Amino acid sequence: MFKRIFSLAIVVSLFIACSKADDDDKPEEKITPKEVSFDTNQNSSLMFQDDEALEVMTSEARTYSIAQVIRIKPIDEKTFEVSNFAPFDIEDAVILATIEGTTQVQLFKIKKIRGHATQKMKYPFVDGTSLFLDNENKKVDLSKYKTTGISLDKITFDFTGENETILKLKKLKALKWTIKYHNYDPNNDPNNNWMPTTAKDIRRFSGLMLNMGIVFVSDKFKQAFLNEPIIGNDGKTELTLAEKEKVYNDILNHARFNCGKVDKVSGLGGGATLGYAEHILRDYISKDAGDITSHEIGHCVGFNHDSSMTYPKTINNVSTGISPVMSRINKEFFAGGLFIVNLQNYYKLSDFQ
Repeated sequence: MFKRIFSLAIVVSLFIACSKADDDDKPEEKITPKEVSFDTNQNSSLMFQDDEALEVMTSEARTYSIAQVIRIKPIDEKTFEVSNFAPFDIEDAVILATIEGTTQVQLFKIKKIRGHATQKMKYPFVDGTSLFLDNENKKVDLSKYKTTGISLDKITFDFTGENETILKLKKLKALKWTIKYHNYDPNNDPNNNWMPTTAKDIRRFSGLMLNMGIVFVSDKFKQAFLNEPIIGNDGKTELTLAEKEKVYNDILNHARFNCGKVDKVSGLGGGATLGYAEHILRDYISKDAGDITSHEIGHCVGFNHDSSMTYPKTINNVSTGISPVMSRINKEFFAGGLFIVNLQNYYKLSDFQ
């Protein structure tokens, strides 16, 4: 009897040991972000289209940060909206969520989102998996939010990725620009210098702001600007290096641009107001328009027409100021294919015909 009990104990022990060994040998479950696409009319709609109401396109709800052209906006505790404010398709973007200010997780991956696409969806931890990876690839369990969701003020978003387009977009993190499209001529008044803003204007403007931004954040522009003689608002005094550094930072940190379409002049700018004419919105994608675009940015950061932050000044027979600098760097960007938006990736080429 004892021998049988002893033998049974050995068998049970061996079974438990083998089972444990089998469990140990099992590969750990691989956690990957949920993949979604917003690339058809079935899984997304498009903003800034010709049949959309102007009051919607120019509403405060359509404001966005140039540093976050993939904008994730909470709708309620369980639902959010994802929107692409760039006029081209973006692929393989990983959306990061920071929850309650501490935990950052890879929330989901966008395989493809088409230009100006937008869609609402449930959080993956509400309508799917509960396990995510943090920025150190460690598991994070968000199952506690499955039923309740998460408060709008306890979650923020970012995006990342490794392809060339996303790497360029991430450089715009240095800019603090909030962008809103605006209609400065609601009554179509022929006596002012504005025109009613259209969806086409907004689509093109979205590309112009990205291309301007990528120039401003570049080391090429920064060094050229700091090395350039810049005349202040008195029309005669050259800014010091420290003063030019402040101006450069003022451009990067400019809080807001309300963008509209101008008439009779090439551009208008000052404070948050920024407007460009048809020929600028039509031509910037294929030829240098830096003299006009930078002129208005100069006004936006507080300079008048006596300063070379608007019109150039000739010093020692050389045209100097922000406009010549912008034009020189623009031409280098065209030659090197360095702009974010171009005729190859812009999603509605008829806008430039």
